[in-house]
Amino acid sequence: MISSVAEWQCDREQNCGLLLANIGKFLFLMALLNLSINPAFLKADSQAMPASKPVASKDFSFFEKRAEGWHWYESSDQYSVFSNQKKPSQTPTEVIEGQRKELEQKLHAAIIEPTRENVIAYILAQRALMDQSQHFSESWKRIVMTTPSLDETLVHPVDQNARHVYYNEQHKELQIRIKDLAQEYGLFFFFKKNCPYCHGFAPIVKRFSEKHGWSVLAISMDGGSLPEFPHAKRDNGISQHLQVSHVPALIALHPKTGKLIPLSYGMVSESEIEARVELLTQLFQGARK
Repeated sequence: MISSVAEWQCDREQNCGLLLANIGKFLFLMALLNLSINPAFLKADSQAMPASKPVASKDFSFFEKRAEGWHWYESSDQYSVFSNQKKPSQTPTEVIEGQRKELEQKLHAAIIEPTRENVIAYILAQRALMDQSQHFSESWKRIVMTTPSLDETLVHPVDQNARHVYYNEQHKELQIRIKDLAQEYGLFFFFKKNCPYCHGFAPIVKRFSEKHGWSVLAISMDGGSLPEFPHAKRDNGISQHLQVSHVPALIALHPKTGKLIPLSYGMVSESEIEARVELLTQLFQGARK
């Protein structure tokens, strides 16, 4: 019985403690509330802090609008693209130079002080120059497409099928020119019997000469011979006179003028010989003119 009374007394004391704590919190909040609405406090506060300006309704008009401008940015005076617009006394070169300098200034400003305004100003200026360049590129394409004399693709096509036709025609013309040159030029073929590259190059030289009608004088620098040129001539000092120190060597000779044109020092393909014949003979003929 005594223990039950003691427990009841303890619970009563705990509940009273909680009640007193809650009453304390309530009184503290009421004191704060009384202080905040006290006329003296309001008067002192109004004297200490300046009155705020009323917010105009137009300040909130942005939230009532839809997205506007380039990437939601209006090109207002705050974000002007280029301040130096073309003046009557300025040349196009001066205008471009001014735009370039101003773009650099905007870039440097955005790098040093990457504020919202500086970055937007640079982006808009760069966009303006890109649009200007795009307009020029489109005009270029339209003019070229409508002016055949300016269309380089008519001479050097870029389409895959057209390029195939172009190269076939070029190859045919090259074959004709090389055959015509056979009437003016001959070939010296220098080799050594123990040279593996000479053995590999000999069939190529033989095939080229037979295909285009070129005469070949094979000269052995060690007295040997090759299957493709069994009747080769022994070197009698002509290699030294022509300063031939490496084999295999293929040299074109123009008998009427005595002009020698080195075509190859080392082993090359038949198509490479054809290309070099045309190139080097054109250089020689241009030098004669």
